[in-house]
Amino acid sequence: MRNGHMIGITPAGTPDYSILKAAGFQWMRVHLGLPFDEEVGGALRSGFTQGLERLGQHRDAGLRLMCSTPTPGSSRFDPQTKQTRWIPSLPEWAGSHREDRYYQVLEESCAEMARQSRGVVDYWQVSNEPDIDLFRGPLDDDAIARFLLTTARGVKRGNPDAQCGINLGGPNDKARALAKEVYHVSACPFDYVGIDGYFGSWQRGGPDSWPAYIDEAHAMTGRPVIVAEWGYSSLHEGPITDDPGRAKPYNQDVCRGKRWGKVWRQRHTPEEQADYVRECIGIFTDHPHCIGNFFFRYGDTETCWQCGQRLCPAECAWGMIDVAGQPKPAYYALKESIADAFGAEVA
Repeated sequence: MRNGHMIGITPAGTPDYSILKAAGFQWMRVHLGLPFDEEVGGALRSGFTQGLERLGQHRDAGLRLMCSTPTPGSSRFDPQTKQTRWIPSLPEWAGSHREDRYYQVLEESCAEMARQSRGVVDYWQVSNEPDIDLFRGPLDDDAIARFLLTTARGVKRGNPDAQCGINLGGPNDKARALAKEVYHVSACPFDYVGIDGYFGSWQRGGPDSWPAYIDEAHAMTGRPVIVAEWGYSSLHEGPITDDPGRAKPYNQDVCRGKRWGKVWRQRHTPEEQADYVRECIGIFTDHPHCIGNFFFRYGDTETCWQCGQRLCPAECAWGMIDVAGQPKPAYYALKESIADAFGAEVA
């Protein structure tokens, strides 16, 4: 499937385009927030118009875009309360997910997003890992299915040429049930299925776990597959900085213990991350049902968005670039592997 295979990456902020192009990346997975400030059809949010400008800059730099739509929210660190808590994405004036108004606001907002970015955004990722509680919060199975279908139908209204899909965080039973629910409806608005996986980090396994996962996603949806997130953390453990006497909610055990419980070969290190990359690129580009992959991610971060703490393995060390902007071994592994997959010369 190498002809036309999407080689992409998720950035953090505005990346160095020269680094991306030198590595061989052609696509970026980006995000665009909701458009309206106080009411549907009203003034556009300044953050939205600035986001549109950034999308144009990415395209001017020669990169094609897969853009993600808003999630219902996320469970993340809140700097104000110093707690990890559910933070909704839609504004209060949209109402509750139990009300029809909520979905009307969602559809009109997504139609406007797609209309404003037509000719700039080619592919749309609808929400993010909606099979995982971290990104669905209080929405039950019926509500999250309605959320996804409403979003995609709004995008298609705004841009009938848009290619839409969801990205599942499985493989798990919730992902399988959700895929069946939204890909087997009349006038289904989804053109591809996205899958996320972190075998050897969040899930057991390693690169050889991918072919079966891609096969299953294709079989249960009948759609081509995009690996929307993949990677391997390069930090095995970090310092525990919590006051042990203070209660603090966490999304999962890695933030709590500051250590990976799963590993691919021996340990989460920059060198093992690079080896992981070398194994995966060929698997993706050779697979007949896989039309693209998006490495997660461009750069490391100093703090974890889930728990708010420094050097947390959960979210701080997925990048091919370190926090100082220097390439890690994974950068060179990506560059060489992409060139090898497409028969290019490595500069």
